[in-house]
Amino acid sequence: MKSSLAKLPPVSHPFQHRKTPLVAAILFPLTAVLSGCGGDSSLRTDGNTLSAPIPAEIRQIAALGNLPLEIQVSVNDEVARQVPASGTEDSVSIVVNLPAEQNNEIELAWYAIIGSEKFLLADFSTVITPGTSELNVTNYNSNGSRFDADNDGRSNLSEVRENRNLQSVFDVEVPFQSTFGGVFSDILADGIDLDVSGDIVDEDQPSSFSLRHDGSNLIVYVCGRDQTLQGDNIGSDGQYWHDDTIFIFLDGADSDNGSYDGVDDFQLAFVRETEEMIVSKGANNQFCTGGACIPNPVFFNNTSSCEYEMQVSLPLADLNMTPGSAVGFDIEITDDDNGGLREGSSGWIGFDDSSNLDPRTFGTINLN
Repeated sequence: MKSSLAKLPPVSHPFQHRKTPLVAAILFPLTAVLSGCGGDSSLRTDGNTLSAPIPAEIRQIAALGNLPLEIQVSVNDEVARQVPASGTEDSVSIVVNLPAEQNNEIELAWYAIIGSEKFLLADFSTVITPGTSELNVTNYNSNGSRFDADNDGRSNLSEVRENRNLQSVFDVEVPFQSTFGGVFSDILADGIDLDVSGDIVDEDQPSSFSLRHDGSNLIVYVCGRDQTLQGDNIGSDGQYWHDDTIFIFLDGADSDNGSYDGVDDFQLAFVRETEEMIVSKGANNQFCTGGACIPNPVFFNNTSSCEYEMQVSLPLADLNMTPGSAVGFDIEITDDDNGGLREGSSGWIGFDDSSNLDPRTFGTINLN
């Protein structure tokens, strides 16, 4: 069967979310060393070297989303240097010019970069006196309006808590469209799944997905890039999460509870081998009990850019989703290359393998 969906190459796309409690300040033990402080009162032309270790917490955030970092150094309220850094570096050395024989205010600001946008994660500022050779940086601030990219009252750093994709600082806007014409977002390997065999056979490219709605349904399209598909567990012991399976997580009213509320929180599993849907978490009252309102997914095979494709329509009213309102959403794919235990999993937002327990780990989408 041929897909009627428009085939667009996956591209990077800044998706927006908001989740997790607000954190007023983040404590990072860090030491920065200033060298070469001079004796005259003018700006030094040879500069001063600032050696700043990159806190492990920020490096982890960058590594999860494979996103670059930037450290910005300001001297007396003027930006002195902006230096890129990757999530694999332990530290970065920066040359700055310091007026000698006077007190100087130094600010270190950490940014994450998504596409062409920069998002402030945390910063530190202090006044150093002449002759100071060491800064003990212990308290990075992360609170306030300039740390809140999506203006939801939660800081960027608190939204990207441990093991979450940095793109959770966004809320994605889902377009009203009759057919797919929007961009795709990658479903990234989390690299920390503990429930795996560890025997990786294939290094797959990231799968991707796109969303739209038609006023009545949220339509989810997945372009899967899994070279080897397995389905031994669904037939033997029922542990389909160890097979190649697409998971969709929904919180219809975006109520953000710490556990599934039995009202409009759902975990939907789409098993690639059998092309069936399994609802292991869902509403037990008025909203789509047992997933009865959801039609069977449609799978397509062997296209030019995907190993497989899937499309499923999720009825808005039956799942307590409303155009113009926020919806909790996430997507995960488990990967099995050789039977038995899965080799790993990948996700859009939740990288801590707890979306099946805690809807607060979902991202947020808005149905335009």
